[in-house]
Amino acid sequence: MIPRRKHLSRLKEIGTVLARHGWGHIVARFGLAGMLRLRRRGIEPEVTPEPEHLLYILQELGPTFVKLGQLLSTRPDILPEPYIAALTKLQDTANTVPVDQIKSIIQEELGQPVESVFAYFDEVPLAAASLGQVHAATLHDGTQVIIKVQRPGITKVIDRDIDIMYMVSKLLERRWERVRTYAITEIVDEFAITIHEELDYTIEANNTDRLRAVLLHEKNARVPKIMWDIVTKRVLTMERIDGIKITDIERLNAAGFDTVQIADRLSAVMFKQIFIDGFFHADPHPGNILVTPDQEIALLDAGQVRQLDLETRTGLLRMVIAFEHQDTHLFTEVITEIGITRGEVNTQALSQDLEKVLRQFYNVPAQAMDIGKILIRVMDVSARHKIRLPVGFSVIGKVMVNLESINRMLDPNFNFTKAVRPYIARAVREELSPEDILTDSYRSLIDLKRLIFGLPDHLHQLLHKAVSGTLRIEFKHKGLEELESRLDKITNRLAFALIVGSTIIGSSIIVISNRQPTGILGLPMLGVAGYLFALVMGMWLLISIIRSGKL
Repeated sequence: MIPRRKHLSRLKEIGTVLARHGWGHIVARFGLAGMLRLRRRGIEPEVTPEPEHLLYILQELGPTFVKLGQLLSTRPDILPEPYIAALTKLQDTANTVPVDQIKSIIQEELGQPVESVFAYFDEVPLAAASLGQVHAATLHDGTQVIIKVQRPGITKVIDRDIDIMYMVSKLLERRWERVRTYAITEIVDEFAITIHEELDYTIEANNTDRLRAVLLHEKNARVPKIMWDIVTKRVLTMERIDGIKITDIERLNAAGFDTVQIADRLSAVMFKQIFIDGFFHADPHPGNILVTPDQEIALLDAGQVRQLDLETRTGLLRMVIAFEHQDTHLFTEVITEIGITRGEVNTQALSQDLEKVLRQFYNVPAQAMDIGKILIRVMDVSARHKIRLPVGFSVIGKVMVNLESINRMLDPNFNFTKAVRPYIARAVREELSPEDILTDSYRSLIDLKRLIFGLPDHLHQLLHKAVSGTLRIEFKHKGLEELESRLDKITNRLAFALIVGSTIIGSSIIVISNRQPTGILGLPMLGVAGYLFALVMGMWLLISIIRSGKL
């Protein structure tokens, strides 16, 4: 891989950060240490890196890598559990942007000065993250709002880093079989799509509106309204909701709130989204959840949401039911049905490994149940058996881990199983409702109709190819690639040996037939050249055989 010249300085920066945290051997392994001019003393011997160092590396490398870390924290099929645990601590914070630059972006996006849009604009930011900065403001009609403004130049930074990620991922896949198994380039694809969606605030505004519609009839939920006339790709304005951070137990108690009731309301709001609607807030960390004066659960920042397709939702329900009944066989069946396999899968071995994981939780008291941890462990086992579960499962695992952590703070005796069971039952009832059954039956009939009416045409094409002699049937032998490669090497060496032997014989004939004392040591030049050629080629053949260990 030859990096683009414009990326060399950034690649060197990345390599230096890796080396400083003890990961320089990764750079050296792929021959980039010399090209990036990294100091040799900064590259330590290959060791298993500590999870915390990955956290420091991502934070030091900036916003793109912080966002990448957030994505990887939902992928237990890629990283071991200790690294997942470390990445969940990754905080998306950044230095504040000077207010003059923020105002300049607002004026550029809205086509008018800040003073014309807002009656009041607080120059002290409420928060500063890797992609944007948040300020409080007041509209001319007195409405309290918050305005989220994209950081200047952030799109160029992210595009450059994603370009580098593609280059490195392709290099890793070419040189590292394990990386190729995990399809790292596809992960970069997913990340690129996700982060570019976050860079478009109109998408977040639409997500916020949709989330509010989903929770419209949930009396204990609140989602801010979007001020669409003050929304662009780089500026997002929404209703300001006042409240207490959900993990600020001291303030909640001081306000006289019932934290046990708040835990129940939070789980109800999230379970409805996941199991009933299939559209949910995918980043419910404490900073995105407030408790309003009316003890409503306010969900902020819908930059990360997830839509579950019907197959994933059905698979999730079946997995939960299988776990409830301690039916590992059904659990394994669901995994193999909805997962993407990479090669042959030994279902018996998969079932045994799942049994080892699940039985640790079967007899755990309901108050100590950790659904998010179960999902993460299941994805890890599936990955070891070359099965990749839908991305939605990893996101749900992360959401569940966050919910369980918050709810344990609000109510140490919170019964997660008891809280989720009504929503599982409701989801099953809705899936088996007459309307859904009728819809599924209609789809099946349509598919059957296409098959029946398309069959004569397919048969005609098949028979036509058979009669015309263009019908081909291909047989593919699996597991013979290594044997084929070895046979090729053996054949090549035999051919090489024959050429060397023929050269020696030909040279000898020339020497014997030419009795005149010419050339070198009285031997003809052509014969001597043939001997030298045979000597060099014979030595090369011998060395290659010795190096292969097959002598």
